[in-house]
Order: sequence, then C-alpha cells, then structure tokens
Amino acid sequence: MSDAPAKSPPAGIIPRTLARARRVTFLTLVCLGTLLGTWLMIRFLQVGEGYRNAKIGLLICFVPLFYQLNSGFWTALIGVWLQNRPTDDPTNLWDTIQNEDGPLTASTAIIIPVYNEDVTRVWEGLRVTFESLKKTGHLENFDFFVLSDSDQTNKWIEEQTAWLELSRQLGAFGKIFYRHRRKPINRKSGNVSDFCRRWGKRYRYMIVFDADSLMSGALMVAMTRIMEKNPGIGILQTFPKQVASETLIGRLMQFAQSLYGPAFMAGLNYWQNGEANFWGHNAIIRLEPFIQHCALPPLPKTVPFGGHILSHDFVEAALMRKAGYAVRLLNTIRGSYEEGPPTLIDTLKRDRRWCQGNMQHFWLLFARGWHFMSRLNFAHGVLSYVSSPLWFLLLVFTTWLAATPGDVVRDGPAQRAGFLLLGLTATLIFMPKFVILLDEAVSGRVYKPLKLRLLAILSSMLDTVIFTLMSPVMMWFHTTFVFKIITGQGVKWVAQRRKLDGVDWREVILTFGGVTLLGIAWGVLAWQISWSFFLWMSPIFISLVLAIPMAIWLSSGKSGQRFGLFLSPEEIEPPAVLRELEANLAEVKGRLQLPPEIERNYGLMQVCLDPYVNGLHISLLRRRKNTQDSREYLDEIADKLIHQGPQALTPREINALINDTETVTHLHYRLWSATEDELAPFWSLAIKQYNLAATHPFTHLLARKTPPRAAADISLGEIR
Repeated sequence: MSDAPAKSPPAGIIPRTLARARRVTFLTLVCLGTLLGTWLMIRFLQVGEGYRNAKIGLLICFVPLFYQLNSGFWTALIGVWLQNRPTDDPTNLWDTIQNEDGPLTASTAIIIPVYNEDVTRVWEGLRVTFESLKKTGHLENFDFFVLSDSDQTNKWIEEQTAWLELSRQLGAFGKIFYRHRRKPINRKSGNVSDFCRRWGKRYRYMIVFDADSLMSGALMVAMTRIMEKNPGIGILQTFPKQVASETLIGRLMQFAQSLYGPAFMAGLNYWQNGEANFWGHNAIIRLEPFIQHCALPPLPKTVPFGGHILSHDFVEAALMRKAGYAVRLLNTIRGSYEEGPPTLIDTLKRDRRWCQGNMQHFWLLFARGWHFMSRLNFAHGVLSYVSSPLWFLLLVFTTWLAATPGDVVRDGPAQRAGFLLLGLTATLIFMPKFVILLDEAVSGRVYKPLKLRLLAILSSMLDTVIFTLMSPVMMWFHTTFVFKIITGQGVKWVAQRRKLDGVDWREVILTFGGVTLLGIAWGVLAWQISWSFFLWMSPIFISLVLAIPMAIWLSSGKSGQRFGLFLSPEEIEPPAVLRELEANLAEVKGRLQLPPEIERNYGLMQVCLDPYVNGLHISLLRRRKNTQDSREYLDEIADKLIHQGPQALTPREINALINDTETVTHLHYRLWSATEDELAPFWSLAIKQYNLAATHPFTHLLARKTPPRAAADISLGEIR
C-alpha cells in the first residue's frame, strides 16, 4: 500500500469530503421535508369519493413544488446560520488575499456587450469604472472592450463617437476599444465568443459586464487577486445588487435583495460549493479554459426548445466544471451593481426570455459527462418556471375536487393532516423572512441605526403583502410562457428598457385585461361551489382582478422613499461609483435639446453632417468593392435620402448606406454643397441645429464641460 500523501485539490476547489458532507446535509433536510409534506398530502387525499384522477394530478403537482419550497427554506436558514457562526467559513475566498497589496501580474479584459442601449448610460458607466480602477493604481493591468451588436444606425454612430470622445477625455487610447459586428450572430454569447477568438489569448482573465453593470475598481482588483491565488477557479461570480430604481417595483427588488440576498447567497455557497452558477455578468472568468472547454454545445434545431442557447451562462458554468475547474460565488455586499426593469411589464418581458433559455436546459439534463450538481442546477432552472404551471394546475385540481359532490373531508385524521400541511407550508414560505428579520433586528447587519432596522421590519411586512398580490399574476404569465414555448412560439431578441419614460396605460390594459377577466370568472365559479371555498381562494381572485391598477401602481415613482420605506444601503450611503455615475448623468442630462424628428435620426445626422464623425465612421468601416448593380442601388437610395429625408427609407436601406465608405463620403459632400431647394425639410432643420450647437452635436455624453478638440487636431492614425 502506498504511503504517498493524498494529492490536495488545486487552490479554489473545495475538498471533496467537505463538499459531500455539506450537500448530504442540505439534500437530506430538503428530502425529509418533502417526504413529510407528501405523506401529509396523501393522508389528506385518502378520504372522500372524489375523482381519483384529480387527486393523482394534484399529488404529482405538489411534490416538486414542495421540494422547491424546502430548497428555498433550508438555503435561507443555513445562510443565516453561516452568517452567525463563531468561526470563519473554511471556504471563504476573501481569506486567501489577506494583506495582499502588491502589483498585479495578470492582464484582464473588461468586456461590455451592448445591443441598442442608452449610449450615455453605457459610456458614463464605463467612465466611472475606468476612473475607479485608476484610483487603485492598477489600471495598466486592465483593458476595456465595448462589443456592439447594435443594429439601429443612430445607436451605432453614437457609440462610435462616444468611444472616440471618451477615450480623448480620459487619455485612454489603447485602453478602451470599440468593436461593432455587422451581423449579431448568436447574440450575446456569439459576441463574447468572437472577442475570445480575436483577442482572448492576450489576457489571462475576462470580467463580463452587462450594459447596465457597474463595479468598483477595488472589487475588480480583489477578484483578480483571488483568481491568481486560486488557480482551480474557472469562474468567480459576484452578487450584483440592483440599484438606481425609480419605480416602486424596482425599489422593492432593491430592498429585498439587500435584506434577504446575503443570507440566500451564503446558503447557496454552502451547498453549491465549487459547482455554482454563472449569471452572465459581474463575474471574472479564467480565459484559457473558457476558450478551450466552454464552446456551447449544439441543440436540436427546432425552436424554441432547440436552436441557439439563450441562457448560455448556466451551460458555460457546467462546461467549466466538467473541465475540472470550480465555479464559485463570491460573497460581496458592496462593489457589484446592476439596474433592473422599471415596470412589471418589463419584468415579464425579461422573464419571457429567461423562461425560454431555462426551458432549453431540459435537453442538457440528459447529456453525458455533467457533474451531479450541474444537472441539479439545470433542473432547478427548469423548475423555476415550470413551477408556475404546476401551481396553476394544483389550483385547478383543487377547484375540481372542491366542486365534487360528497368529497368534503370530514375524517378527523385527514383534517388534522390537512391543517398540519397548511401550517408546514406557511412555515416554509414565511419562516425564512422572519428569521432574517430577527437576525437583522439583533445584529444590524445591513441597517445599523435602530430606526432603520424598525423601518426595515415595516418595509418587509409591506413587501410581503405586495409580493403576495403579485405572485398569482406572475404565476399566470409564467404559465402562458411555458405553454407558448411547448407549442413552438419562440422569443425575439430585443433591447431592454432600463429607465421609465412614462406609464403606457393602453399597454397595461391590453397586457393585464385577460388576467382580470380570469380572476372574475374564477371567483364566480368559486362562489358557485361554496362560500367557504370562495374565502379560501379569495387571495388568488383579488390579485388577478387587481392586476391592472397594481401594474400601474408598481410602475409609479411614488415609492414610499420620503417615509423611509424600502430603503437599500446604497440609497442611505451611496458608494463612490454610484455617486459619480449619478453626478455625471445629471451633468449631461438635457444639455442638448433637439426636435423630435432630429432626435429620432440623431446618429444619421451626425455621420452625414459632421466631418469629425464622418471621418471616424469611414475609418472604422471595412472597405468593400461594389458591383455595378449595388452601386446603382446605393446611389438611388442616397438620392432619396437627400431629397426626401430619412423617413423615406427603410432601416435596411439606411443600414446599407451607412456600411458603404464611398456613399458615406459622398453624402457628407453633397449635403453641404446642396442648395436649400435640393434638400428635404429634415436636412434644412438638421443643418440649422448643427450650426446653432455650442459644441459638436455628437451625443449627450459629449456635451460635457470639457470642450472637444477640433477635428483638424485629430489624425486618423490616432483613432484607428
């Protein structure tokens, strides 16, 4: 027998015995709770003469739902225990970089994939992140890449000019790069893959942002140090906190994340160990194994279950673990931020995309070679949306049984089982919140002053009521999402709305009108069955009937902030990066007031009229040779643009024009040399606005206090 010592795992990979012990503990608790609930449900359904099929259907729906409730319950309770344990967690990654303040030796790329986003917000966020990194003294180890798939001409041109001007203002040529793909193949995952193929070998790590992400320089430096000290980690995922919400639903999400999030993160860390999930952004990735092992596998071509993988992040995490690298969660309270949907409708639109992405993982459950935890993560992702139709079916079967003559439970043991099951379910739902609130009241972990702790308790009670009213509405929409996916209705890739520009009452009524009618019809049916059943189901009916006013209320800006409700720590004491971003956005907001017809075609106006922007755009285009037919086509639509204006062209025609260097060059010359009679009214107004502008009318970001350099002072060699 060999006396050689057992080989220890690479730093960052949790020892197998510890990981196994934690998972056995967690899954045992979850399974015991699920078995107890299932046994009580069977006892409750054993009596009565109701339809056997309805009872079997109800039980089939109940088991996975009760498993899901138990998983959330034990994750939260274990998380609170970890937060209060007297000794440090042996898996704590922060301990590996204690007293580390030396120079960095690794190069890291910060990539920001964008798709028709608010240009000012993206580039001002980049400015703040750049300056935060600069303050750490480690800026030389980081490069920024804005990777654009924008297919709106105006967004594309504004992105180009914003890149040039921001690089000039920060002295960041050679540190900030911009790349636009003409064809957005495979969407965000294809964008990231394209970066990895072109530039990935130049960097050891890659930090992935979303368009609305924001991270402090200190956190990014710390993440890089952790990756250096733990070569067994392939992906390190932070906890991005939602910030900058102006509506009630957004501030509710912010508050819930701040109060409940740390406990759930600690609990997830406990049982996921080195097989955590990647959430697609605000994370650092070891590039060599990512490039080598994390190419997305093909799925069946049939959309929506097949086709291009939408929720690529879960799959990339599973592939990284399959290659032998750990995927870890990093407990972060501050330093990692994102913005959320401003309205309930925008939340549902985002969930529609996530639902299809998670449902695609059904195929991957049965693929070979996955780690057990990767399969479990896929299953949890599928269940997160399948649970809604299961809840809906459970309520349908309950209504069916209630309407069955002679099926009222009168047996004593069965009634006791029913009451025990009801109490157990309520405990699983509400106990985690109570325990987290109790911990917060004693420790002040999130809210230090006693007044803020009391306000947090009141806010938690109110958010429980609001989320209870929201849940049936979300259940119905998630049910319809799953049904549409099963019937082959895919989802389009569209830009996300991140800021509220007013409540569209017509959209709200059209979206939630059917839900309201469903609630009324179900309530009438319950009333016909019995008064007691109507009272029992009334929270469901009330929520569905109130869907329209609730959606409008949740989208309002009157969110209780002046009363101190739903406050997040970032509102009470904003970190430096958030303060600077807010100040920068306030500075540029409204500095350029343009007529609506000019605003809609702002980028096109820039590239056609401004020599600075025109020269920049041409220098970034790939030159192509045109055939005689294509040349005649481009000349024809160029004439139409000049004489009739942009409204006479389709987006496809504008895109064809703007991608041809010769056409863009000639448009600039022809517009400035044309007489008033030869120009469409749009161009006359655009030229007037251009001449009246106090600064170059590039983009809102460029209308800053720092005056732009004259175009003649910038050589094309400096910006290529």
